[in-house]
Amino acid sequence: MNIITSAANPKFKYFKGLSAKKGRVLGGEYIVEGSKCVSDALNSDRTVTAVIICEELAGKLSLKNGIPLYIMPRHLTDRLSDTKSPQGVFAVIKSESSREFVPEKGGAYVYCDGISDPGNLGTIIRTADSAGFDGVLLSPGCTDPHSPKTVRSCMGSFFHMDVFENISVSDLEAFKKRGGRIFAGLLSDETVDYRSPDYGGSIIIAVGNEANGISDSLKKICTPIKIPIYGRAESLNAAVAASLMIYEAANKRRPDFTDFL
Repeated sequence: MNIITSAANPKFKYFKGLSAKKGRVLGGEYIVEGSKCVSDALNSDRTVTAVIICEELAGKLSLKNGIPLYIMPRHLTDRLSDTKSPQGVFAVIKSESSREFVPEKGGAYVYCDGISDPGNLGTIIRTADSAGFDGVLLSPGCTDPHSPKTVRSCMGSFFHMDVFENISVSDLEAFKKRGGRIFAGLLSDETVDYRSPDYGGSIIIAVGNEANGISDSLKKICTPIKIPIYGRAESLNAAVAASLMIYEAANKRRPDFTDFL
C-alpha cells in the first residue's frame, strides 16, 4: 500500500501524464477509470501494474497479490479523472505489444478508416464484441484506442476484443487476395443496399472518418454499400452506421438466420 498526498509526488505526475497520448507512449501504459472498467481489467488477461483509489474507498477493494495499491485524497483522484462524476478508482495497465494481423479463416472484422472520435471508436469496439466479431482493425491515424474516453465507451469490451493498430490498405489488399471480402459504407455508381449482400466467409466491414468518409485507396478495393436515409439528415453518425452494418452482417452469418424481408 502506497499513500500519495501531494500533486508534486513523481508517481502522481506519472499517473496524471497517462491521460495524454504522449504520456501513454512514453510510459508504455494507460489508465482506466471507474469501478466497472477496473473490475473488467482485473478479471482480464491484461497486465495491471497499479490500482489507485481515493482514501474513503480504502479497505473496500480486494486486489490480486502483487498489484501495487495507491491511496490518495479525493482532491487528487479527482485530478486524475476526465469525467463529470469521478468514482475515485483507477487501474494502470501495460500497453499490449503491437501484433501482426493474421485473420482467422472465415473471420469477421471491422476496419476503422481514420475514426477520430474516441467515443465513436469505443462504441464500434463494443458493438463488434456484442455481435461476435473477431476483431477491430484501426488504420494509421485513427484515434488512440487507449484513451480514457475510448476505453470507457467500450464498457468492458476493450479487455476481451482483439484490436489491431496501424492496419494499412495494403494489409486489406492482402486480406482480399486470400479470398476475403471488404464492405464499406459509401455512395458510388455500384453501391447496393447494406441488407443485400451475402456476408458469409472472411469479411471486413469498413467505416470511414466522421468528416471525410472512406479513403480513396480503400474505395478501390471494397464493395460499396449504403444505409438508406429517409429523412433530411445528410448522413448517420459513424458509430451508428457501423453498428447497423455490423449487425446486418452478424445476423446473416448466424446459422439460424431467416430473412423475413
